[in-house]
Amino acid sequence: MTVCKDGQPMRSDGSRTTVMRVDRQVLVKVLEVSADDAGEYTFTAVNERGKIQHSVTVVVLPAGQEYEST
Repeated sequence: MTVCKDGQPMRSDGSRTTVMRVDRQVLVKVLEVSADDAGEYTFTAVNERGKIQHSVTVVVLPAGQEYEST
């Protein structure tokens, strides 16, 4: 399983960002989130039967602001 943010592979940096496997799931943990953490996160799994990807867009709002969908 690989995790990319805006097309660049993510790795645990040992302090603020952690990417880990828990059973059959992948956990991405980011402490002290900032606007720089917003973007497209893509999860890719590959095995002998093929490859699958799923992307999510993360939006970081200032403290106290609520998201309003359009």
